Amino acid sequence: MAMFDLTTGMSYVFFILCLVLGWGAAGALDYDGILHRSTSRWGRFLLRLGVALVLAEGFRLFLSFVLGPILDLVVHKSINGFKAF
Repeated sequence: MAMFDLTTGMSYVFFILCLVLGWGAAGALDYDGILHRSTSRWGRFLLRLGVALVLAEGFRLFLSFVLGPILDLVVHKSINGFKAF
């Protein structure tokens, strides 16, 4: 049985954060009303979800390069600090 650890939880939270950012960006980028021209409600939802997933991957890559070194620095310093005791 797999245990739910902090790293797994942070990965899920990070994915959800990127997905929310992608969903918001997909709505903001719809300045021509492409999503509203679709005839069905599910068609609009699926189109926005697809755009949100693509944008979420972009946010994930960008934030990984920006936040990764900072988190690595913080985690390694805290672990090294605990090793001293």
